[in-house]
Amino acid sequence: MNNHRYNDYYLVNDEDFANDDDSVELMPTKRRKVKRVFCILVVVFSGLLVLGFLAAFVGLPLVFKFSLALQQSLIFTRFGLQTNATYYGNFRLPEYKNHYVPVIDVDNKTTLKLGLWHILPLDLAEISFYNESYDFDKVLKHSNYSVLLYFHGTGEDRSQSWQKYQLLRSFFHVIAFDYRGYGDSQPGEMLENNVVNDCVQVYKWLQNRTESPIYIWGHSLGANLATSTVARLDQNANLTGLILEAAFTSLTDELYFHPYVKYLKWLPWFWDTVVKPLQHNGFLFDTTKHIEMVQCPILFLHAKDDEIVPYFMSQALYTASKKRNVSEWVLNDTKLVLFNAKIGLNHYFIYRDSFTFFHILDFLNHCSQNLQLSLEGSHQS
Repeated sequence: MNNHRYNDYYLVNDEDFANDDDSVELMPTKRRKVKRVFCILVVVFSGLLVLGFLAAFVGLPLVFKFSLALQQSLIFTRFGLQTNATYYGNFRLPEYKNHYVPVIDVDNKTTLKLGLWHILPLDLAEISFYNESYDFDKVLKHSNYSVLLYFHGTGEDRSQSWQKYQLLRSFFHVIAFDYRGYGDSQPGEMLENNVVNDCVQVYKWLQNRTESPIYIWGHSLGANLATSTVARLDQNANLTGLILEAAFTSLTDELYFHPYVKYLKWLPWFWDTVVKPLQHNGFLFDTTKHIEMVQCPILFLHAKDDEIVPYFMSQALYTASKKRNVSEWVLNDTKLVLFNAKIGLNHYFIYRDSFTFFHILDFLNHCSQNLQLSLEGSHQS
């Protein structure tokens, strides 16, 4: 009985093998084809990786080295920003006036027009809201409110920070403008020196239109442009205070931390293909150097979770600012405020913290009190 079962088992299996002889012969051929296809795919994929590496980490830095236009695009980022004048003239922001300020380019021939907003303080905005003939220029000239000139960061235009303006207009007439080539401002050669030259003229335009104390606020790249602007102003500028939000020490320092560039910093040719060409074309943005020439109190604001500009850069700038050759009250009124990383303010949202209002208020109170004492002392002398 058992032998029959044993023989039956092999008979069945022998029959199966007899029917599958062709399949057995074909299996090695199929395997070779699969292996060949797999090897081809591996070679192609590896080649693409090598080409991608060469393009990203060799080709792109080399192109960047010799392309001024690419360097300008990296520093003065303007992708996707509104350029339509109607957008800025009809923005949904209560009680503001749209201006176009003429500035003379560094060639002393070309005139560019820069877009600018005058945003009323909240109390005055309430009055203006019910008065269609409200005179913005007159109230700017003679006002109990201080005036703030706002410098936005790169990749932004003057409309991006409208929520921040709602906080700032609790204290100021807010004057927000766009650099050349940003928003609906006319385009021009995008070089650091040229842009700062424009900013100085915007400040003088404002200074001629108000008798109120003037403050400057700069955010990120705008903090550097603001500092450079102040450093170029003469003794008659009468700037009361400078507020620097998320400021970096210099462009060279920032390149090693900025999300766009930091992944290239390990390359042995990073300095020669990225850093050095920018320096050669005048993209220095050396805030540490310019901070030494600022004669007014400075308020530094920085979030510890800032992923674009590390907060230790504001710490370094604060240390440098305390070494300035200025009066004791200016040094005493220079402050550094660091916001806890747990709050989650990052690079753009310091204005959202409830304590920011009081940090600004405290800074303004100290500046105005000491400015008044300084003026009284100069009159008596």
